[in-house]
Amino acid sequence: MSAITCPRCGASNAPQARYCMTCGTALVPTAPPVPQAPPQPVYPYAMQPVQPYYQYQYPQNAWEVARTNKINNSLTGLLLLVIGALISWIPFAGAIGGIVGFIGAILVLVGREPFGDAHVRNTTLALIFFIVGITVTIFGFFYAIVYGVSSAINGGSSSTIVTLFSIIFLIGGAIFGLSLVLLTYSLQKSPGRTLLWTAYAFSIALGLVNLFLLPFGSGGFWTLYFGTGVFLFTGFLAAIPAAIYGTAFYLARERIVRHEIPPPMTQGSTGKPPW
Repeated sequence: MSAITCPRCGASNAPQARYCMTCGTALVPTAPPVPQAPPQPVYPYAMQPVQPYYQYQYPQNAWEVARTNKINNSLTGLLLLVIGALISWIPFAGAIGGIVGFIGAILVLVGREPFGDAHVRNTTLALIFFIVGITVTIFGFFYAIVYGVSSAINGGSSSTIVTLFSIIFLIGGAIFGLSLVLLTYSLQKSPGRTLLWTAYAFSIALGLVNLFLLPFGSGGFWTLYFGTGVFLFTGFLAAIPAAIYGTAFYLARERIVRHEIPPPMTQGSTGKPPW
């Protein structure tokens, strides 16, 4: 080991010496100074993160937007169905209720996919029954008019014409009623489905009462639309199936509002919409 030089007087000391033999200065080895980082500049304000240029939040999946729109269409359509059903039986306002209900049915058809294959199938059948029922009623109505004119020329009975009108509207109404049942059938629980069939059966029963039980001399189809006696009977009774239909449509809508239906969206790998 080499000798230790005193940093104060420069005298040479033994390697194991702790103090200088000449001046008594402590001979302690010192570590080299640690370089310090240059001081950071102090700014009078804090640096803000850079904001993106576009502030809009775009959805990650376009199907989510489409699905939400279809569900909203169904909600709006069911609300219009409720309103249309509740006012469809009112004299002179029934046509307005029919238009409102028709718009609601279209919206339910437009938003049917997220609610499953059964609902898609039933709404398609409802559309078919609606078209068939309207077609039967229209063609039957014109046939009854032609038959009535021909019968009047040949001296036929007017009660036969009234019976024919009643039968036509009964058949057309029965077919059309199936479309009302199937339109929301898959959206219903057991109580709602029971209400739908109850309203349908009550409507058919009213048609049969008007056709078979009420005497044509003081009632029947003719006075239902142009008279007063039977209108007060069957007209106000028509409010019962209308109210039952409206209640069933409301129950279906509440299931959507409470998020019971439709089921959560699943990501598929077949390229089809992941309803």
